[in-house]
Amino acid sequence: MNILIFEQPTRNRGDESAHRGLVHKLISAYPEARIVVLFYGNEQSEVEDLRVVADNVFYINIPLRCRTFSPARLYKLCMMLRMPRLLYWVPASRKYLKFIREADLIVGAPGGIEMGGFMGWSHLALLWLVKMEKKPLAYYGRSIGPFSTSSYFTKLFRKYSLELLNYFSFVSLRDAKSQQTALGLGVNYVETIDSAFLRDETEAAPASFMEELGKSGYFVFVPNSLAWHPAYKENYSYEDFKNVWVTLADALLKAYPDYKMVMLPQTTFISWIPDGYNYFVEIRKSCCDPERIVVLEEQYGSDIQQGIISRSRFLVGARYHSVIFSINQNVPFVSLSYEHKMSGVLQLLGKEDCEVSVERFFKGKTMSEVGLSAFVKAVLDKTFTIRPDEPAKMKAARIAQEGFVKFQKTVKGIL
Repeated sequence: MNILIFEQPTRNRGDESAHRGLVHKLISAYPEARIVVLFYGNEQSEVEDLRVVADNVFYINIPLRCRTFSPARLYKLCMMLRMPRLLYWVPASRKYLKFIREADLIVGAPGGIEMGGFMGWSHLALLWLVKMEKKPLAYYGRSIGPFSTSSYFTKLFRKYSLELLNYFSFVSLRDAKSQQTALGLGVNYVETIDSAFLRDETEAAPASFMEELGKSGYFVFVPNSLAWHPAYKENYSYEDFKNVWVTLADALLKAYPDYKMVMLPQTTFISWIPDGYNYFVEIRKSCCDPERIVVLEEQYGSDIQQGIISRSRFLVGARYHSVIFSINQNVPFVSLSYEHKMSGVLQLLGKEDCEVSVERFFKGKTMSEVGLSAFVKAVLDKTFTIRPDEPAKMKAARIAQEGFVKFQKTVKGIL
């Protein structure tokens, strides 16, 4: 059997962990299969960052002919003109089609809300190409929605998405909010949870990091620059959210004077927005006690991050997968939920009491000192009450495993 995995997100430690979880399960379930993970125009370092080393797994990165022009623009245009047959005339499609036609099963890799809030037209176009080729396609461990109907193009995007969701051979959705969206659309789906829960592996932190940390206890803080996000970019700048995180970091350091703070960048090697390692270093410089803050360098992967989290007192995270890692390692956490995929996974696990909604405090509002103080107090109050929850970890692992078993049954039925 030839399995093709495509539309795999990169430059994100969370997406790396989800990828590793799914690929390891595929290797175990289908040891004789040839598994191809396909990329188009990525930096080779991004591909290597994700690589699972196995004899039957192959990572193929199709080079761009021209670095200054992405085929994504043409894909978007074809879809917006309601002429998806034109996708066949996009030169990049010929590269994709070779692998699509060779595959017995195509898997849309676990990831975020390209089919929803981020309106990933290119994402839709590539899925539509598979649909036109009439190939079996599993949309695995994704989030979807919300679907706006505020304009002609948002309605068109919703229409395409609904057609694809009804075409897929298998759909599994990783959070309760996405599942509720699917129910509202009349789409059949399998309940799952993030694919990172398919695997529970950790690695030791690098010696240089442990030396800087010393023998102190620590907690973990994972901010998110957020002004890039559609829900916030119209009202907030990157500097606004930097001020939020500096204020919160100072409050945490004062509340826990015997502990150091560890910051774990989840995005990697992104230069076009202020985020990740450099952003965290800037936050550290602006804090009241920067000597007590240790920032992990961005080249260290998700297994190392989970190892660091596993030894922490608690985590405060404004990144979805920082919360996933905490649950996977049975570490108390406060989720700073900025979109529905975060609140949705907590709803699946009955962990809503560990959430402070960034949306409630900041979405569509002007930032004020009163609002910021209330937000910081809400987060601190949660840190005083959160506890480890082994049943939640076990439930997450069970949901992930049951979702994969249902995937196997579907594969058996279509091949």
